[in-house]
Amino acid sequence: MHYYLDEAEDPALTPVSWVSKWVDYSDKYGLGYQLSDGSVGVLFNDATRLLMHEDEKSLQYIDKLNKETFFTIDNAPPNMQKKKTLLEYFHDYMNEHLLKTGSGVATKGMESARLPYLRSWFRTRSGIILHLNIGILQINFFQDHTKVIICPKMDAFSYIDENRNFRTYKLSGIEKHGCTREIFVRLRYAKTMVERLSKKLAEEKKEKLSAI
Repeated sequence: MHYYLDEAEDPALTPVSWVSKWVDYSDKYGLGYQLSDGSVGVLFNDATRLLMHEDEKSLQYIDKLNKETFFTIDNAPPNMQKKKTLLEYFHDYMNEHLLKTGSGVATKGMESARLPYLRSWFRTRSGIILHLNIGILQINFFQDHTKVIICPKMDAFSYIDENRNFRTYKLSGIEKHGCTREIFVRLRYAKTMVERLSKKLAEEKKEKLSAI
C-alpha cells in the first residue's frame, strides 16, 4: 500500500484541548485529570465534577444535572470542602509524579470563559477512553503509550507515537493519501470505541432524566 502521510498532516488543526495527565482513583473517588491548558478537574463517582482554572484559584462545580456553580478556592461552600480537598490532592499528585502529554505543543486556547471538561470515560484492556464535553475523543493505549486525539468538528486527529512525537492530520487527508498500519489500527479501534461511547452516553442521559 502506498501512502503519503505528510500530505495529510496539518499542524494548524492541533486540538484546542486534550487530557495531558490523569489518575484513576475511581475505586474510591473518581478520575482526576489535567488538560493541556493547565486546568485540573475531577469527575467524581457520583457524576459531579469540580474544575480548577490554571490560576489555581477559580473553581467551577457541575452537578449531576449540569448546573454550574462558580467560586474561589478560598470561599468554597462547606459542602464542597471534601471535593475541593480531593481536587487539590489530585492536582498535587499529578504535578509531582506524572509527565505531561503534548508538552511543548502550542495550543490555541478556548474563546469561552468556561473550561472544557471530561464528560465521560471508561477503560478497556487496551487503554483508557476520555471524552471531553467539546466533542474531543482521546484514547491512551497502555501497551506502547501511544495516543489518539480525535476532533470531529475540525475533521482532524492527532497521533502521539512511542517517542512522544505529536502530529495532527486531516481525516479527509488520510482518506485521500492513506496512512501507516500503526495509525490505521488505532483509528479502527477508535471507531469501535466511539460506538461503545455512544451507548454509554445514551445510558447516562436516561439516568439523568430519571433523576429529574
